[in-house]
Amino acid sequence: MSGVDTVRGIAYQQAQGVLEAVGVLEDPDLGSLRVEGTDDAVDIELLARDGTLRHAIQVKVRAPDYTWGESALLTVLKRWAILPEAAHASFEFLTDGRLGPSGQRVRQALESAAEGETDPLARLLGVAVDDPVYIALGKAKIRQDPYNTGALLARAERHVAARLPSARTEEDLREQAARGVDRLFRAMFDFTSNPEPRHREMDRQVIAALLSVPAEQSPAHRWATTRARYLEAAASCAVQDAIVPSIADIQMQTPSLFRQPGLREGQKAHIGELLNGTGPVLLTGRTGTGKSTAVGILRQQAAEAGNAVITVHAESYLPGRLAALAADGLAAVLGEAFPTATGTQALSDATVTLVIDGASEIADPMRRALHQELLAPTSAGRGARLVLVGRDMAALRDMLPSSVSPATYQVVGLEREQRVELVERAAAAAGRPLTPQLARAVVAPLEQTLDEAAENPLLFSMALSLLEDQPTPNGKADLYRAFIEQLAARTGAAGISAVRTALGIVFARLLNDGRRYADVYEWHHLLSQAASVLRSVGLTADPSALHEAARRCGLITALGWDQKVAAMHDSFADYLAGAAHAIGAEPLPERLVTGDDQRMLFCAEIGGINEEAAGLVARDLPFTTVALARYDRRPLGQEAPTEVVSLLRYLSSAQELSVVMSRLKDGRVLAMRPPRARSGWLDEAAGVELAQTCQAAVVDQKTGPLGVATRLWRQELLACLNQRGGSPLRPGKGQRPIEALTHHTEQTAVAANQIIERIAPPGHITRLGAQVGPLGLHAVVGQPREGVLGVHTPVDYQRAIDTTITEESEGPGLPRAEHGASTTLEYLLDTPPAATAAQRVRKAIEALTTQSWLVP
Repeated sequence: MSGVDTVRGIAYQQAQGVLEAVGVLEDPDLGSLRVEGTDDAVDIELLARDGTLRHAIQVKVRAPDYTWGESALLTVLKRWAILPEAAHASFEFLTDGRLGPSGQRVRQALESAAEGETDPLARLLGVAVDDPVYIALGKAKIRQDPYNTGALLARAERHVAARLPSARTEEDLREQAARGVDRLFRAMFDFTSNPEPRHREMDRQVIAALLSVPAEQSPAHRWATTRARYLEAAASCAVQDAIVPSIADIQMQTPSLFRQPGLREGQKAHIGELLNGTGPVLLTGRTGTGKSTAVGILRQQAAEAGNAVITVHAESYLPGRLAALAADGLAAVLGEAFPTATGTQALSDATVTLVIDGASEIADPMRRALHQELLAPTSAGRGARLVLVGRDMAALRDMLPSSVSPATYQVVGLEREQRVELVERAAAAAGRPLTPQLARAVVAPLEQTLDEAAENPLLFSMALSLLEDQPTPNGKADLYRAFIEQLAARTGAAGISAVRTALGIVFARLLNDGRRYADVYEWHHLLSQAASVLRSVGLTADPSALHEAARRCGLITALGWDQKVAAMHDSFADYLAGAAHAIGAEPLPERLVTGDDQRMLFCAEIGGINEEAAGLVARDLPFTTVALARYDRRPLGQEAPTEVVSLLRYLSSAQELSVVMSRLKDGRVLAMRPPRARSGWLDEAAGVELAQTCQAAVVDQKTGPLGVATRLWRQELLACLNQRGGSPLRPGKGQRPIEALTHHTEQTAVAANQIIERIAPPGHITRLGAQVGPLGLHAVVGQPREGVLGVHTPVDYQRAIDTTITEESEGPGLPRAEHGASTTLEYLLDTPPAATAAQRVRKAIEALTTQSWLVP
């Protein structure tokens, strides 16, 4: 490494050592830490109280332009695996760098081994599963922690502050914590440089003395003592002036005619439904739909009923430190710092529910690290129940073990009466109460302006706040711009145009890493870079002034002890980034990732679509092209068929693609996909004749190439999903109901997987499959009953990865507290498997694109 990289590597390693040293005090089973292990393969060793090695860590930094590959990773891993300690201790490769494709395969193989899937790691190592190397690496993992040294030390200060004796003021507490961490950081260098292994070991007493904290946890900070105080405080944390969001189970696809422990499809439920059952839960919803409001209300209402719900923000997560995140959740409610040990104890309590908000919006390395920490407790079903909240269902599912079937809910949009209620509340707060009739008169034009966005609580509230101060916004992007200008006017923040552009540059660069937040060091570095961009085009821009103006008007906020900087709401980060792309202040990224759909939609709404943006979205976010196409108003010129073909290659799985177009007399364009033809233009007569032999669509004059591509893609999907043939699979002669239902479920799963493989855009099978959800079934079939419609057989069921169907007389059935629903056997068998599969895939595609897009 170069000199700068060497210094950076040493500082990063020592900062991680400080965090691990503080962690020794948090774990009652650990007795000491040794830096620079007895073998070069190990940088940090965590030792039990009896001196045996428990966990070893190799810490490596990587320059941003380089990645870790298979060869480099296996060299380190195998070097560890042959050491005597590897037989009983676990190992971790910890880096701030990125993994290349082959490095990702190594990480995935280690994760699969941890889940019990042995083949990937055995193949990678070329050894049998009983080989000592395999056995050792079955306890190994790769952890990415991209935070810089300053951010890591700030987190260490937060942990130390939680263990310090009470200080007079918050400022004194921070100062004492900073001094303690500074002493430990400096001591690390002295211990590291000692040639004697026994002199490189720091026991609990040494660490505690350097930090000026007790060596053991205070009884006052134990979860058993804290729980009652937490419930009392959480019960008083009411979310002010909020419409209580409703949720809907998006896996229940059949009507409930008999017993109903769960929900029907589309049926609204109270937010408390999330606490039913015992397994993990996913809560999804698009930006601004009220997910964070919902979990805040859940915490408060659960506390009133005596149930502990700990809500945390994923942005505050540090890889490998989930317990510290839980401690942050306690601190946010009780107003005092708590040590990691308290978080550990809370997470071990099966009566606790941990809600992680924004889980799908953190960077991929963070999600992978969180997946690793959730793997063992979630698979075993022990400890706190888990609720993951975020925009993207596929990303949320991927954070759980593959063997787990989570209950899945979606936030329901605002209904008319809820919008009326919001208007009434706003008018009352302004001292001008409205009757329900007048409130409805206010709601009507807002609904007309916002269209489908009127169901979004955030957007509707923003539009409502602008009624008196601004002209009616023209679209979502205009709504955000007007709202920001209103914030600036009300707070006196100057230069909002420059602030908006600078923040757009910063958030665009953060989004390129899959996040909308930064530690204070990175934030000011990025803001300085943005100010330089503004100065390069002749604008006056001072980073401190930009930051202060953004903070003053509320566009940015600080999170947690280490004061991470984030947008006031993640949708504002998307808008600001999209606007920066649209005006050319920041180039589009080379690749888009999950969660980039909104910034690209804002970019298109503000600046339109060009060929680069259309291709980028079609390749990386193909389902977003349906919404994006409305902003593509480029004329269909001579090269349009060729561009449409290039876009279809990202959307369609068809091998041979060609597009022929004809311009009709009324100005509209006829687009066709004839087999084995050259792409290009035909005259109207030839085009109309050709259209009788192949898929064709007519588009209006203002439709651009992306609109044509999505229309043709839609036709291809409909041709596959319109399953009309087949007969219901009624139980045959001598066939038991459970056999018929098992056969139907298995056939449906086979058909659904075939459809997904056939129609998913290239490279996006996993995303579509995650949206479809588990294709198995856990069900209990009851005894036939006579009803008003004749004889029906009741079925209690829940979606699952596998299929287990029993009769009511064979056991107690599904536990009442479990997630599930009720229907009839006749209903489940009424639709043939192929048609049932097509319905599920159709619904998933519309959830990823636009509602009712695939209605014929």
